[in-house]
Amino acid sequence: MAAVKEDGLRVEGLGCRYDKHWIFRDLNFAVKPGEAVAIIGPSGSGKTTLAYCLAGIIPNRIKAEVEGKVLVDGRNVLTSKLKENVKVINIILQNYEMQIFGLTVEEDLAFGLENLGLEDEEIKARINWALETFGLSKYRSYYVHELSGGLRQRLAIASSIVTAPKYLVMDDPTANLDWRGILELNENIQKLKAEGKGIIIMARRLKGLEESIDKVIHLNTRKRSFKNSVNHCLKNSNKLQVNDPAIIFENVWFKYAREYVLEEVDLKISKGQCVALMGPNGSGKTTLVKHINGLLKPIKGRVLVLGNDTRECSPAQLARYVAFVFQDPDKHITCETVWDEVMFGPRNLGLSEHYAEEALRTLGLLERKNDPPYLLSMGEKIRVSIAGALSMNPEILILDEPTTGQDEETLSIISSVINRLKSMGKTVLVVTHDSDFALSVSDRVIVMKEGVIAADASPKDILLNEVVVNELGLEPPTMLLESSVKTAEAIAYD
Repeated sequence: MAAVKEDGLRVEGLGCRYDKHWIFRDLNFAVKPGEAVAIIGPSGSGKTTLAYCLAGIIPNRIKAEVEGKVLVDGRNVLTSKLKENVKVINIILQNYEMQIFGLTVEEDLAFGLENLGLEDEEIKARINWALETFGLSKYRSYYVHELSGGLRQRLAIASSIVTAPKYLVMDDPTANLDWRGILELNENIQKLKAEGKGIIIMARRLKGLEESIDKVIHLNTRKRSFKNSVNHCLKNSNKLQVNDPAIIFENVWFKYAREYVLEEVDLKISKGQCVALMGPNGSGKTTLVKHINGLLKPIKGRVLVLGNDTRECSPAQLARYVAFVFQDPDKHITCETVWDEVMFGPRNLGLSEHYAEEALRTLGLLERKNDPPYLLSMGEKIRVSIAGALSMNPEILILDEPTTGQDEETLSIISSVINRLKSMGKTVLVVTHDSDFALSVSDRVIVMKEGVIAADASPKDILLNEVVVNELGLEPPTMLLESSVKTAEAIAYD
């Protein structure tokens, strides 16, 4: 048997399971210093479990049965103490909220550096570099809870990279980033590679990071069962007339503590429409949709939902009409089994179990109905949340970043659900950075920028217009990128 090369990260015969079923087994690959390796696979294929193994979180902090080795410069992280592992390998978690420790942006950036025992001047220099590099300078003194989900993900990435580990594992690092954030991450990966760092990226897709990736490994270990039963998990409502307004914003202003997050928002959304709400991180997208289910109330102006003034309704009252699938399911999943989680809403509203069962079947999760949610992948948790929303037969469905952790098959199922809702006269709002998904499901795209509506038109008029996409900082859809490449090739040929 050949001797193991000391310098580099090497996975040998790796297997992991939480119960009797192996998540994966006999994995073998290597990552050289200065190399970026992408590991892609469908939802539930074990990408996050593998990330935990590479960083030594499994089995040091999360108990699981493992076999094989993960050698980092000759040290097996599976048998080494975590405090020793973090000196050479760090991880950016898919659930990035779990690794934010500071009250403010600056405090969080300082946390890891202070634990490394660096000098004050070095800490200050690295913090300034991270703030500038990741577009966080404006938010230096902000409390973390004041940031949007995308900005918090930027912070988690910055806080990990600023500690300068030799190897870095990134679990779905682009999930909530806008296009600018993805391009900045791509540049920083290239810089890290030039410094001899080894990078491992777990992802659903690599859009925007292609230039940085040296090798792609496909992880596909789990068989899933989907049933095309979209019609059965939804109930027709004959009361609704398409094109009547379902949601009206009238001169809405809102702020949390500092400057206004929403300004002069005037908006009408019709029944039977699917609207994609897009825009850079921190532009006010999630804040806007939280006004629809009454979690937030306007400081000025008003919001009407199916004719009801949200200022006079509680979120519980609006829950009979509006279902909200949040971008961070771990904060909102509270029950001990998948079934209890999906049935939480129907039980409180006195609804039948039938729609809950069919929703789980449609989303490929019926066989996991008795599992505890913490065993699910992030993509599966989001689908559980969608199933819980569908089980309440809402008139309005809000999906905040539903593409996180999904693959092409599960995205197709979610698209089918959206199309069925539209055909029934129900209203769907999708908050997303994924321009390809927005093009495929939406009838209308609304772009937020710095708290105001910057654009409102058909998906093609916005997303297939290169000038508009660049001006608003949106992710270019694949169709537009391919068109640009063909144009460049034609010019070069001429």
